[in-house]
Amino acid sequence: MLTVNHEAFSVESDLAGGRLACPGCRGRLRPWGWARERLIRHGTGAGRFVMRHRPRRGRCTGCAATHVLLEAALAARRADAAAVIAAAVEAKTAAAYGHRRIAARLGRPASTVRGWLRAFAASAGPIAEEFTALAHRDGADAAGLWPAAAPTPAGRALAAVAAYAGVLAARFGIATLAWQSAGLTRVRAVVFQQGVVAWPGATRAGPYARHAGRQG
Repeated sequence: MLTVNHEAFSVESDLAGGRLACPGCRGRLRPWGWARERLIRHGTGAGRFVMRHRPRRGRCTGCAATHVLLEAALAARRADAAAVIAAAVEAKTAAAYGHRRIAARLGRPASTVRGWLRAFAASAGPIAEEFTALAHRDGADAAGLWPAAAPTPAGRALAAVAAYAGVLAARFGIATLAWQSAGLTRVRAVVFQQGVVAWPGATRAGPYARHAGRQG
């Protein structure tokens, strides 16, 4: 599975032009039908809504493997958009809210929110290590982008991803970049989603893919 741009025209153009790489053999992906349709919950509280999404599929011209191309706003095997999951993580990490309070604020089942938070906490150490290294490697002034020190592993993980979001925003001339977007747009940086994006360079799924879990 690969995460790609949310603009369908851009994805079709990249597929047709052979600009998407197979995460297995680095061969070129070509159009190969569509994955099954998914109903995804977006928004929170009274503003939540459901949208139908049908991801594109690509087939490698080298190894013949097929891959689902999932847009960056979605998460693999999850029934909620990545921004909703990120809001839950922020509420737990920054405000120390419990999962039931967060669930009520987001308008989601408590068991679902608890699963998100446990998955993030389980990966906190590797996430912090991964993104700290990436921020220092790719940021000309990474220290200037770093938030205040966090007392918990989850807090340190969130701070590291947020710092890398600042690095990417500066590098690509973006005013702001949500931390969950940074977490889904880099080599082996898989926080909630199995796979990686196709820009600035696609690669194979990372070590945190096992925490993607089931949809729902």
